[in-house]
Amino acid sequence: MQALEGLKVVEVGNIIAGPWCGSMLADFGATVIKVEPPKGGDLIRNMGRIKEMWYAVEGRNKKNVTLDLKAPKGKEILWKLIEDADVLIQNFRPGAFDRLGFTWEEIHKRNPRLVYTVASGYGTTGPYAPKPGFDRMGLALGGFLEVSGYPDSPPVKPGISVADFYTAMFSCIAVMFAIYNRDVVGTGEGQMIDCCLTESTLRLQESIIAEYSYDGTIRTRIGNGTLVTCPSGHFLTKDGKYVALSISGDKLFKTCMEKMERLDMRDNPDYQTGIGRTAHRDEINAEFAKWALSHTIDECLQILGDDIPACRIYNVEDIMKDPQFKFRNDIIDVDTPFDFGKIKMQAVVPKMLGTPGEVKWSGQKLGHFNKEIYGDMLGYSDEELAQLKADGVI
Repeated sequence: MQALEGLKVVEVGNIIAGPWCGSMLADFGATVIKVEPPKGGDLIRNMGRIKEMWYAVEGRNKKNVTLDLKAPKGKEILWKLIEDADVLIQNFRPGAFDRLGFTWEEIHKRNPRLVYTVASGYGTTGPYAPKPGFDRMGLALGGFLEVSGYPDSPPVKPGISVADFYTAMFSCIAVMFAIYNRDVVGTGEGQMIDCCLTESTLRLQESIIAEYSYDGTIRTRIGNGTLVTCPSGHFLTKDGKYVALSISGDKLFKTCMEKMERLDMRDNPDYQTGIGRTAHRDEINAEFAKWALSHTIDECLQILGDDIPACRIYNVEDIMKDPQFKFRNDIIDVDTPFDFGKIKMQAVVPKMLGTPGEVKWSGQKLGHFNKEIYGDMLGYSDEELAQLKADGVI
C-alpha cells in the first residue's frame, strides 16, 4: 500500500505552482488525472533545453489526458471527472476557470466532498488578483529578492523556480489538512484552498517583518552570509572551488577557530557571543576567506572535519557522483517514451518507511491516457472517442 492509494485527483493547470502539487500526490500513490489542452499541452513540455524532458520528470506518475475546456463537450467531460474526484488542482489566472463555468460554488454543489486548491500569483482576492504572476514576481513582492545578493549589486534570483515550488508544496500540505478535516475529523465536507506565490514567499521571511514592526529596521542584501551565523558564506579555495560554511553558537565558533589554528580569533573578547560576532561579521568572514584561499577544497574539509558544518558547493556532476546520494538511492533511472530514452531523475521525497512513494512511469506523450480515462473510466465508446478527437475536444 502507498499512502494515498484510492485518492482521486484532477489536475488542471500549467508548469509548476499547481502541477507540482499533483506530482507530490502522485508520487505517493494518488491517481492523478492531468488535463492538458489538445494543442501543445502543458507549457512545460516545450520549456528548457530539451523538449519534453522537464515534463518527463514533473509529469511522472500522472495519467495525462487532453481536453478542450472551452468546448461544451470538453466542459461536460471535465464535470464528470470532477464529480467523482477527491481533489481538484488548478492554477489559471484568477477568474479564468470561473469564466469557463467552474466556480467554487458550482463545484462544491456538485461534489461537496471535493477539496479544491488554487495556485496563483497574488491570490484570488485583493487588488492584485487579476494580474499575471510568475515565479520572479512572487520572489520580488514576497521580499525574497531584497535579501538575496550583495548590497552593491542588483537582487539575485535563484536558478530554479523557488516561489512556484514552495507554493505547490504549501498547496499539497493544505490538501492533506483538508482531507484530514473531511475524513478523520469527520466533517465530510471539502473546502477551497487559496495559495499564491507572494504569500508562500512571504511566509519564509524569518523575523524580517517582526524586526521592522519593532524598530523600523529594513533588512536588505548582505551577501552570502547571514546575521545569525558567523563566519558563514561561500568561500573560494586555492583550487578554484567553493566551500560553504555556517557557524552558529559559541562552542562551534571556538572549535572552528581551533581547527584553523586561529586562537587569537577564538579568544578575541569581541567574538565571544553571537551578537558580538554579528557586529564584526565582515572582518570575521574576511579572515576565513583568506584561510580558505590558502587551501584546496579537500584540505579545507579535512581540516574542518565532520564536526564543522562545511561542504563543497556541488554542481550536477558532483551530485551524481556523491556517495551519500548513491547510498540513499536519491537518483533513479526511468524509461521515457521520448527520443531521449532512459533518463535519470530525482527519486521520491520524503522517504516514508511504512508507505514509500514510487516512480512508476515518467511523464508520457500528450493524450497518452485518453483511452483509459475516457473509455475505461467514463465509458465512452471507441466511436465516441474518435469523434471527440475529430472535433478537437480531445
